[in-house]
Amino acid sequence: MIRFLLHRPIAVLMAFTAVFIIGVTTYFTLPVSLLPDIAIPEITVQVTAANTSARELENIVVKPIRQQLMQVGRLRNIRSETRDGAGLLRMSFDFGTNTDLAFIEVNEKIDAAMNYLPRDVERPRVIKASATDIPVFCLNLTLKEQDSADETQFLTLCEFAENVIKRRIEQLPEVAMVDVTGTASKQVQIIPDMKRLNAAGLSLDDLEQAIASNNIEPGSMTVRDGYYEYNIRFSSLLRTEDDVRNIYIRKDNRILRLKDLAEVSVSAVKEAGFSLAGGKRAVTLAVIKQSEENMDKMKTSLQEVIDYFSSVYPGIAFSVTRNQTELLDYTISNLKQNLSLGFLFIFVVAIFFLGDVKSPVVIGISMVVSLVVCFLFFYFFHLSLNIISLAGLILALGMMIDSSIVVTENIAQYQARGHTLEDACDKGTTEVITPMLSSTLTTIVVFVPLVFMSGIAGAIFYDQAFAVTIGLIVSYFTGIMLLPVLYKIASPKLSGKAAKPPKVARNFSVYDAGVRFVFRHKFSSVAILFVSIPLCVLLFYEVPKSRMPDIEQNELIALIDWNENIHLNENRQRVETLFAATVNDPMEYTAYVGRQDFLLNRDGELSQSEAELYFKTPHTSDIAPLQHEIEQWIKEHFPTAAVSFQPPETVFEKLFVTAEADVVAELSPRNKSQAPAPESIHALETSMRETAENAPAGIPFDNQLNITINRRKLLLYNVDYNTVYQSLRTTFKDNEIGLLRSYQQYLPIVVAGGEQTVHEMMQSTLVRTAGGETVPLFAFVTITPGEDLKTITAGKNGEFIPFRFYDVTDADRLMRDVRQNVEQSTVDETGSQAWDIDFSGSVFSNRRMLNELVVILLVSLLLMYFILAAQFESFIQPLVVLLEIPIDVAAALVLLWLCGHTLNLMSAIGIVVTCSIIINDSILKLDAINSLRKEGLPLTEAIHEAGRRRLRPIVMTSLTSILAMVPLLFSSDMGSELQKPLSISIIATMIIGTAVSLFIIPLVYWLIYRKEETTRHTEL
Repeated sequence: MIRFLLHRPIAVLMAFTAVFIIGVTTYFTLPVSLLPDIAIPEITVQVTAANTSARELENIVVKPIRQQLMQVGRLRNIRSETRDGAGLLRMSFDFGTNTDLAFIEVNEKIDAAMNYLPRDVERPRVIKASATDIPVFCLNLTLKEQDSADETQFLTLCEFAENVIKRRIEQLPEVAMVDVTGTASKQVQIIPDMKRLNAAGLSLDDLEQAIASNNIEPGSMTVRDGYYEYNIRFSSLLRTEDDVRNIYIRKDNRILRLKDLAEVSVSAVKEAGFSLAGGKRAVTLAVIKQSEENMDKMKTSLQEVIDYFSSVYPGIAFSVTRNQTELLDYTISNLKQNLSLGFLFIFVVAIFFLGDVKSPVVIGISMVVSLVVCFLFFYFFHLSLNIISLAGLILALGMMIDSSIVVTENIAQYQARGHTLEDACDKGTTEVITPMLSSTLTTIVVFVPLVFMSGIAGAIFYDQAFAVTIGLIVSYFTGIMLLPVLYKIASPKLSGKAAKPPKVARNFSVYDAGVRFVFRHKFSSVAILFVSIPLCVLLFYEVPKSRMPDIEQNELIALIDWNENIHLNENRQRVETLFAATVNDPMEYTAYVGRQDFLLNRDGELSQSEAELYFKTPHTSDIAPLQHEIEQWIKEHFPTAAVSFQPPETVFEKLFVTAEADVVAELSPRNKSQAPAPESIHALETSMRETAENAPAGIPFDNQLNITINRRKLLLYNVDYNTVYQSLRTTFKDNEIGLLRSYQQYLPIVVAGGEQTVHEMMQSTLVRTAGGETVPLFAFVTITPGEDLKTITAGKNGEFIPFRFYDVTDADRLMRDVRQNVEQSTVDETGSQAWDIDFSGSVFSNRRMLNELVVILLVSLLLMYFILAAQFESFIQPLVVLLEIPIDVAAALVLLWLCGHTLNLMSAIGIVVTCSIIINDSILKLDAINSLRKEGLPLTEAIHEAGRRRLRPIVMTSLTSILAMVPLLFSSDMGSELQKPLSISIIATMIIGTAVSLFIIPLVYWLIYRKEETTRHTEL
């Protein structure tokens, strides 16, 4: 076949040129994203029930829904968090679950559960998790000159943002939707003057009936007049603020107007939360990209829209935060740069070892063609350019050049022996087709089991496995089909011999000395092999483990729970004071204070006493001091507050959940008939802080006022229960009684109480009895202080109290201490343990992932053994090749430990992959030894001669694999940080593995076949 191609060089060149042009064309059409588009196996159910306590909501709504949802197929776990007025159920499924079908089944279960829920409960919202639903960035709108006392300015900004900016951005084809928070809306507020009402003999019920009777639209009717027919409308709707003020009320032959009895005004609806940007109140628009659109195009289109509105409306400040496009640009550009640098390093190595420019140029052209053809396969299989696929190409780069180097070196050796150029190209290529195919397959089979990893890790690294596999296959066929033709064209036609490589590259003295040293110290060299196996096991347990590498970021999210029953304005004031104390220019900072209005908010809602702060610093090194400063400030000024830190929500964070607690102790009360007392939980938390190695995160509680209506007093004063209840609602919260239909907008009409203390409101609010007397509200109610969990957490086995532990160094010891602590310090009245305890957290998922990787390594070794046994037609020689893997793994673990990295998914994949790469050197060596022995060379001479012949390709392939990874060590973007442990493990494995392939493996081969060689010589 090779000679056939050599006789048709133009046809070969034209075929590869056509494929190259198509590959270049498809490269510019490939979508660019941060991570692969993966269906996250998670569904969230949101429950809302206004004016419902957490305990009541859990018992009558969330619990029945949770019990129904536990019947959904392939459900792996379910967690619910219930707060006052809102509940959240998170459902996680097994990897591979069709989330579309699961979404339908979840809705069916909720429809079935609605039959058991109170009729006034709204149907829960079901949201399917998706990486594309995460906002690309947040656009903050603030007024450059805003009067804090003037609400109308900000209300106008909110209307402009909702009706103009939001709609204009959503018109862009690249944008899926715009989610908005921080807006304020209008309402018609009526504040009754209770003294005038009582003097006029009117009650709140009279007021509400008068407003309702003046805000009726009976409908329309038609009347016929000859040939014509007219629509007649009867309308008594309230249209304007003055219509409300001028409502007439008749009482005891007196006619009064509403404005004489109450204050009527158009005001902002009482806020449930704020959005702050740069210290000012803002409207925040979260922009979400269409899943199939290119992020670069969307970024350009959005910037044009922002620039236009900035010029037309100079009074509005537009600022962008939480910008994932910057991360994408920086990461993708750095990975492309690393790919180019790796290619350059490889080219320099080729020139150094091959001694001329011709061969490196031929190799370089083959490499470029292979890379471009890979993009063609990316297009056919619908893969994007992301940090995983590009990192896979970088990883493949060092392996892809191996084929070209081996073929070029072998052709050059045949030329040096006096063969003609065409014969050298033919024989040199044909000789290595089988060992190169074996080497390629042994590398590819490592990635096949990786794809079958459970969880999101198996899905996301499909792109990396695909990139490496396609890169190796394409480079293999390029090396045996295109490279011989290019070599023949580039070489002088009458040249009998190839140019000699540099003297350094031809100097075998170091290699010969190494071989002599190893053969003189046979016992010590073999002992290294046996010691490496227990060393691997020891290091595997000693090296720290984590799910993913630590990614340095210049962004930080601080979640603050003030753990006090403060109102929203106090929460905002504390946040602004914190900003003033910790923020320095040119730092970006925003905040969500209280409840937010995002439609796609899959996480739990912030309460009135919570805030989410976002910081972006100029450098990653600024994050740790900032975090420490925030902790110290909160500890100094608000010691009861709880603060936690996490990275901002990105696609990476959503997929890998790096902010999950290391260990979560789940304590379930054995007595299911009553809720656990807050005092027992406080005591348990204090005990854990004193005895456990790591202090748990605080359990937030909510201070309450429990109001009880005295029904005996109601009967005594002849007052209806609903009258008192209505007075309480009006006193403590706005009571919506109708709508003001102001043409294109509807404004709610509410009856509100004044801003007073609880005692003042109870004293000033009067309730009219059936006899016409007025009695203060406090005569009918009793107020007692109370305390309960702010969030009620539950799972498949019911409710539990979660104690979360972070930065755990010894998880087993911590769990043992916590269990012992709970058993000793918590007993019920019968003397038995009052709590059942279970554990969860990232420690368990990390262990499961690493155990899977161990199994994958064993499966990969088995597959490699099968391939090598088929190639060598031997059961023993594959074992010789695979003997070096324990030494290589031990070297990688040692270097990871010395560099301060953990054994994580990336470093483990690096170890697994490199073990398949490095044995390629041993495959080449053993193949050459076998060939020389078949030609009649004695065993020792065959080993030494094969070592000299394969020395340059082995050293070159190792150096190219190492140099392809070097640029990743000196970059700080997310892609490089993610791949850095992988790079370190590859570099360590390649360095040690090359030495083992050159020196140790030949010794093992000699030890196995020396008796066979002695027997053969005796027979001769």
